[in-house]
Amino acid sequence: MGKLILLMALVGLTVSQGYGQNASSAFIHAGLNKARMKNYKEAIKCYSIAIEYDSSKSNAYIDRGVAEAALDDFQKAIKDYSRAIHLHPSDAVAYYDRGMAYNALGQYLLALDDYNKAISLRPKYPAALLNRGILRKERKDFAAAIQDYTDALRWKPNYPAAYFNRGNAKADLRDWQGAIRDYDTAIKLNKRLERAYVSRGTAKVYLEDLNGASTDYYAAFKLNPKDPSIFYNEGLLASKLNKRNESIRYFTSAIQLRPDYAKAYYGRGCQYYLQQRFESALADLSRAIELSPKDGKAYWYRGDIKRILHLENPCADFRKSAELGTPEADNTIKLYCN
Repeated sequence: MGKLILLMALVGLTVSQGYGQNASSAFIHAGLNKARMKNYKEAIKCYSIAIEYDSSKSNAYIDRGVAEAALDDFQKAIKDYSRAIHLHPSDAVAYYDRGMAYNALGQYLLALDDYNKAISLRPKYPAALLNRGILRKERKDFAAAIQDYTDALRWKPNYPAAYFNRGNAKADLRDWQGAIRDYDTAIKLNKRLERAYVSRGTAKVYLEDLNGASTDYYAAFKLNPKDPSIFYNEGLLASKLNKRNESIRYFTSAIQLRPDYAKAYYGRGCQYYLQQRFESALADLSRAIELSPKDGKAYWYRGDIKRILHLENPCADFRKSAELGTPEADNTIKLYCN
């Protein structure tokens, strides 16, 4: 009885005699209040007590899973979502939430299965359609991804994330005009969607609208001055304008913000190469290869630096570059390695 009084004090509620379902509901309600205040550890305690009183409520397991996921404890969250599904197999939300947890753990096929199940149970489920589209895009199934984003917008027309991600899929298909139209709408709906400005700027670069790209990158910078991708893209833009020192400064800023940014090391290494600062270029390209071992162009540039500086075995880099599909590598091998 003393334990019961202590539990009631935790949530500041009184429960009718007999407890049971009323007590469970009270603790679920208390947990939701704690979660709203981002006090997820206390929320989990409340949900756990609710489950002790009544283990048949699937929503208690879902709510506890959401709190666990907020603390990055995705394995526990998956167990709770699975319990909820066992209790209520037709609950689309439980499948969706479990899919997000699998996604966070990099278990993409399991995530895709759960999103599929959620959508089969609730076809008009914009968030599930959006997340499935993102996974399909990552698997380079761009047409299916675009269809998912379009379906999400059918049920939720003012959905900036769906426009943004559909724009990204169109950009992957090099439909720059179509991508820009979607980024425009995403920004109109959410003027603080920083990533949409960056992506729109990149699309404008491909369309040779360099002033427009610069304006978009600056807008993104004002929203988030610590986003390394902004500096990376500014570096690419400066490179396109043959402003090599400026390009190097931007790539350096990107690296300072994100020390494992392989593309920024590659970009800076190429600028050093063009300035014939070969030692600096060699260091950056080697770091880019360490971080991204399947970058064929990085191997080619490093191999050419080794050739120029008469360092050991440049042909190993040229051959690796050719293996990874870099077009100029085959000719280089014929010239220097046969």
